Amino acid sequence: MADPLKPAFEIPGVSEEVVVSATRLPQILSNIYNIDAVRSQNLLRSCKFAAQFTSLPPFLALFFQGVFKPLTYLCDSVEFPGQVINAVDYKIPGTLKIKVPYAREINEVNFSFYFPDNLPIYDIMNTWIQEISPTTSANKYFDNITGQIILHQFKDTETFGNQIGTNMKVQLIDVYPLNVQSLPSNWADDGFHKINVSFFFRDFNVL
Repeated sequence: MADPLKPAFEIPGVSEEVVVSATRLPQILSNIYNIDAVRSQNLLRSCKFAAQFTSLPPFLALFFQGVFKPLTYLCDSVEFPGQVINAVDYKIPGTLKIKVPYAREINEVNFSFYFPDNLPIYDIMNTWIQEISPTTSANKYFDNITGQIILHQFKDTETFGNQIGTNMKVQLIDVYPLNVQSLPSNWADDGFHKINVSFFFRDFNVL
């Protein structure tokens, strides 16, 4: 006998508890929260992304000869940027406190890259940092150390040929690495090497 409490359908990516709750909404709320409308949506998947490096500083040209596609294929994980508004508390006696914004700040983003034997990712990222600051008293100008990255979020739909739908693009402006993490190795681990890199960027655009 079928469980009367179990929903008659499933929604990929939505927990059973949420579906059950939605099917038991009072009639007035069911008219507002249409579960069929939720079922018809294509929810975006975090695994369908790409990081496109569109430019890099001139001192890295030796590694690529202007072709940056290998970095896209080797990029294992990315972070789409976030931002925050800094605010100060302001209160007039007899009124509730409010927050007055005074500055927008952007969070750094973290990428990880696989480490193949034909492209020295470790050397590339460390060369980038070393060229930015060769010594404590000699640093390159900002305009000479940055690159550009476009993050692609793809739709969760069928592909046709080599075409795939793009839901969103985020352009990271004036990017450079702040931190290249160490690369641990041990005989007990037979996994693949990955390099984690934190990037600063001046601003971003949602395209």
